[in-house]
Amino acid sequence: MNIRNALCWLLLVGILGTVLIVPFVVSSTMFFPFITGKNFFFRIAVEILFAGWVVLAAMDRRSRPARSPLLFAVGIFAAALVLSTIFSENPYRSFWSNYERMEGLIGHLHLFAYFLVLVSVFKTEKDWRKFFYVAAAAGAGMALYGYLQATGAVAISQQSGPRVDGTFGNASYMAIFMVFQAFLAGFLALKEERRWLKYLFAALFLLEVPVVFLTATRGAILGLTAGLGLFAVLFGIFSRRKQMRVAAAGAIGGIAVLALLFWFVEDTKFVQENYVLARFRHLSLSERTVESRFVMWKMSWDGFTEHPVLGWGIENYNQVFNKYYNPVLWRQEAWFDRAHNVFFDWLITGGILGFLAYAGMFGSALYILWNAYRRDRSTANLAAAASITSLFVAYGLHNLFVFDNLGSYLLFYSVLGYVHFRYWNTMPLWGSDSEGASRMLVPYAYYATVAASAGIGLASALYFLNIKPIQANTALLGALKDQQIAGQNVDLILSDFDRVFSYRTFGTGEAREQFSAYANMVASSGVPNEGKVKVVSAALREMELQVKENPKDARAYVFLSALYSLFGRQQDAFNAIEKALELSPKKQQFYFLLADTYLATGQNQKAREAIQTAYDFDRTHEVAVINLAVVSIITGDSKHAEEVLKEFYGTAIVANQQLVSAYSRVGNYARVRDIWLLFIEQEPKNAQYRVSLAATYVRLGERERAIQALRDAIALDPQFRVQGETLIQEIRAGKNF
Repeated sequence: MNIRNALCWLLLVGILGTVLIVPFVVSSTMFFPFITGKNFFFRIAVEILFAGWVVLAAMDRRSRPARSPLLFAVGIFAAALVLSTIFSENPYRSFWSNYERMEGLIGHLHLFAYFLVLVSVFKTEKDWRKFFYVAAAAGAGMALYGYLQATGAVAISQQSGPRVDGTFGNASYMAIFMVFQAFLAGFLALKEERRWLKYLFAALFLLEVPVVFLTATRGAILGLTAGLGLFAVLFGIFSRRKQMRVAAAGAIGGIAVLALLFWFVEDTKFVQENYVLARFRHLSLSERTVESRFVMWKMSWDGFTEHPVLGWGIENYNQVFNKYYNPVLWRQEAWFDRAHNVFFDWLITGGILGFLAYAGMFGSALYILWNAYRRDRSTANLAAAASITSLFVAYGLHNLFVFDNLGSYLLFYSVLGYVHFRYWNTMPLWGSDSEGASRMLVPYAYYATVAASAGIGLASALYFLNIKPIQANTALLGALKDQQIAGQNVDLILSDFDRVFSYRTFGTGEAREQFSAYANMVASSGVPNEGKVKVVSAALREMELQVKENPKDARAYVFLSALYSLFGRQQDAFNAIEKALELSPKKQQFYFLLADTYLATGQNQKAREAIQTAYDFDRTHEVAVINLAVVSIITGDSKHAEEVLKEFYGTAIVANQQLVSAYSRVGNYARVRDIWLLFIEQEPKNAQYRVSLAATYVRLGERERAIQALRDAIALDPQFRVQGETLIQEIRAGKNF
């Protein structure tokens, strides 16, 4: 076997192994194990494959990708992302991303490299048959894993609850992966000529579709349903075989019947108790999650109009979210880094240029598929065109509400690779080499230089793009584990984080936030003061660097402000929050922090004004309601506090510990008593509430009632008897407690 053939085989096996293994990689030794493990494995595999392909392409022009509209479209998309990153609001973040997403320009360049290698190596129907068989095996394995989760044999990750999430750690990621797999299985069932394989892939399709429903991902389920409906319509219109048209009509009718059936039974106990069906039962334009999506899309449009040409850069949606934040989003997560709509994500990421380049990949693929069908109206061409068109519709509907991940990107670029092959397979070959397939195109010395350069490039990429970030990642996870085991050993934890920071990778920002959280924990712990100062000082230095490196990141200023407060540097804390408010002027959370800073410096009236501003943004924000009531009480305006509470709760007496503290601070023990009575009414078996009530009665001079409250506490908790009797004696002796 010559060098060329050996490289071809290695690339072929490497690609198949990548498609088969990547979805199942979960690294328990890494931070964000479901994300980082898959992505690092994929990147390392692609870098090795790409280096081998460069050498192969230098040997033989047949190992270079043939030209097609889709090849140009994918290349233009990659180029648009490069431009977007260069002119990004934060080029470093745009290039590297973070551990939670592992996307960025570097991720997309790896996907582009994967596509180039794929279309250069898989150039025959036989090759693609192997590819799809391996991809189908991955889908079958993931479907079986999903069923094991559904039956309780395998645990589902905590964040997904009852929703099946496979090895993705996220039900939505699992859902779109299985949507791709279901359509590919259906396509193979139509494409295969051998009857037993047709039945096998048809069975696989039937196995995989229910898994999508088990994820309870509404966008994916709606997309799958619409995609299957479109597939039936396309086959019903274009198929020349009567039995296929009849089957298509039956499929459309079946989907309609299921929709009507759900409409009739949506109020039944069965639907209400089924976690999948219940999510659809509550689906409406006014449903909280859907409503929040519309709000974010409006924010995204505003962000797009600010940078319409090249966008804000990859991974910079957080800046748009903060700048155009709508206060009604307080019910959702505090820090969104995606629009939860891929189309708006690309408008924000790459502007109109990036969005059109992204859409161009779909448009080019559809053009190739349907042009091939127009030229040859065979069942095979119709199957390819209808299946992939329907898949794109399902994919697009899912992406209206979620965003992509490596699992969906991997299959998407794989499908694009196959579409490119169909164009190349049905059009005349450009640059075919009739003089000898393996003839060297360059002098041997030049070829040797290319091989050496590829080797050096590969070694550099493996170290700087993967090994260092992996070391930093595992070191960060080690630091977090040490916190749980030996959090009081500040020297150990400081050493752990110093090691993470020494790698100087894109994980440093995440590590700094985790370090700041540790500093806040230590500050309120029993660690000696010397240790507290050492930890908080180190965390403060790191967060000051974070702000310096990311001056437009409002989140960094929040962490910095908290650390300044720990040192009593209230003016610096105030300045940090003011900067955060400049970046996100309508985020209630920042006004709460600003009010805390004012209260710490005795500026109670300014604290009240800050809370009032947050409250006026959205008067349904319960935290704002309580905070405004508390500050109003502290500033001597209990009447306003009661008005605010009545407007929200319908009563001025609310069982809330913050209100207890506020009324106690101003000496209004009558209100404190009323609140403790409400607490007891809500939890009559809570002995501690009665003890607190007794203390309040003592403050009010109602000692007999205090004694009775303590006796009630003793009756509820016999272990409290000794302490309770002692307190009763002190009350009778005229003492307070």
